[in-house]
Amino acid sequence: MLAAMPIPAAIVDESGVVLAVNRWLEHATGDQLLVPLSSGTDHTTNLRRGVDDSRWRVRPLDDRAAILLATAERLDAGDHLLRKFFASDHALFVVYDQSGCVIESNRAWASLLGYSHEEVFGLDSWTLLPDDDLATRAEVEDALRRNGRADPTFQMRTSSGEYRLIQWNLHFDYSVGHCFGIGRDITEEDRAASELERKAYTDELTGLANRARLVDRIDQLLTDNRHPALLYCDLDRFKVVNDSLGHTVGDSLLSALARRLEVSTGDHDDVTIARLGGDEFVVLIDEADHERALRIAGKLLCSLKRPIIVDDRHIHASMSVGIAAAQDGSTTNELLSHADTAVYEAKRIGRGVAVTFDDSLQERVDRRFHVEAGLRKALDTGGIETFYQPLVDLHTGLIVGAEALVRWRNESGDIVGPGGFLDVAEDAGLLPAIGDRVAASAFDTASRVLTMNPGFSIAINTSQDELLTDGFSPQLAHAALSVGVSPERVVVEIVESAAISTSCALPVLEQLRENGFRIALDDFGTGFSSLAHLRDLPIDIVKVDRSFVASMTEDAIAKALTKSLLDLGSSLQLEVIMEGIETAEQEASALAIGGSLAQGYRYYKPMPQSEFLELMMIDEMSRAA
Repeated sequence: MLAAMPIPAAIVDESGVVLAVNRWLEHATGDQLLVPLSSGTDHTTNLRRGVDDSRWRVRPLDDRAAILLATAERLDAGDHLLRKFFASDHALFVVYDQSGCVIESNRAWASLLGYSHEEVFGLDSWTLLPDDDLATRAEVEDALRRNGRADPTFQMRTSSGEYRLIQWNLHFDYSVGHCFGIGRDITEEDRAASELERKAYTDELTGLANRARLVDRIDQLLTDNRHPALLYCDLDRFKVVNDSLGHTVGDSLLSALARRLEVSTGDHDDVTIARLGGDEFVVLIDEADHERALRIAGKLLCSLKRPIIVDDRHIHASMSVGIAAAQDGSTTNELLSHADTAVYEAKRIGRGVAVTFDDSLQERVDRRFHVEAGLRKALDTGGIETFYQPLVDLHTGLIVGAEALVRWRNESGDIVGPGGFLDVAEDAGLLPAIGDRVAASAFDTASRVLTMNPGFSIAINTSQDELLTDGFSPQLAHAALSVGVSPERVVVEIVESAAISTSCALPVLEQLRENGFRIALDDFGTGFSSLAHLRDLPIDIVKVDRSFVASMTEDAIAKALTKSLLDLGSSLQLEVIMEGIETAEQEASALAIGGSLAQGYRYYKPMPQSEFLELMMIDEMSRAA
């Protein structure tokens, strides 16, 4: 023990200024300056300490620093005691014997651990490591035995039970059998670095991993030749929650959803849940076959069958899930893109379902991308055209109105009907712009026909997206009046689903009525159809779906149902239009049950504006005759 070996020693700089001393020198008197007397060999300098004429031997601590070790010349065999002693207030210095017991230290080290300077002598330093960190001792001792050096970083327990993270530079001197350690407390640096990393890789709202962490994890898995699977989860209709209940409730819903996802996936080390932003989450499985991915997706969807409670509100949420699995040669961007493509398809086909990416899905997506690009170009170049299908009086055969129907002239010059592009237009948010083009064309056509036939009416189809566009009704009225068409001559056609799927639609329909437009309920008898809608919605016209018309010549029940609709419309003072009449037999059946207005190929197919205007001139001449 050093207590039995009083060896004074100090650390000095090149000028001889004392930077630190050991406990055997700190109580000595005299100036704290070691004055060089003469230069010797082997980096040895003779110094005099103040009023004391004793000589000191000085040697460099290492080849890099201008910090010197000074020991009493008569005891130069003990100069190892302060080797590697940093002259910094934050440096920790300790000397261990071969068993790891402390035989010397500076006060900074003892103070850090919460002990007095005397209490640390004889302390087994290995007992200060965490109980579960036995591997650190084995690694350090092995490195010192093989190389005489080690640079470990490990936790050390203080007297209060707190742990401090110490970065060490250890050197074992075989000549004296002691280990010298210079350490630095990096606890706060580590905490700051951990906090920076946490912020860089954690989603602040939910505490889940963020996109950066997810991408890093996927990159690592692919580098290790693993085959991860992604479940891309997108909350359905989250915008409605934000708009109706506010962003605070929306944020709480997302946080609750994050917890629901964690519970649903279970405590698995190979599963990472991340929030990409907004209402988009990803569940990453390090290695998964298709069956496991589907099972987890099923659990996620089932977890939302129970409402999420936010501020005493029971919110019934659903989400769409897109599944993509890595193949040999997959990249992170490809995997994310494939999962995103799959969730897009899940939303398109009805939401609340899981869809797996495959080559056929990619083909459909490519087609939709091509269609969307073509539609956007058509909006700029006039490729969105309007065709017209006349509405006829069944008793006279005269034209009393027409329905404006959208068509897309693609880059090849082919005319594409709405079934070939409206779904893409809706997903891309293009329906309002397309509706504006059709309405402008329809009003222009109506203004020309009304000069010949003042009783003529033009019908335009309206989507839910258009109904929910700010200022839709006044803007539509302005567009009609600007070309001399009174709103009374315009019929706005809607499908039931658009009218009832959101509470915001009803006020718009009422405003349209107030502005003079008439409202027609299209495709009645299918989908969401309910007799209550005839009572509750502000409508003037019912269009009986073509499926009833096609069946009534062969199916007595279909004919009876169609007659009931006609009678009901009459009793409610609604006009009833029979859609899709194609044959003389269907026309006869329609007349037999009291039909008066009809559309269909039996009379006219949809036609371009020029042909329609020529037809109306002929119709007017027939009236005059």
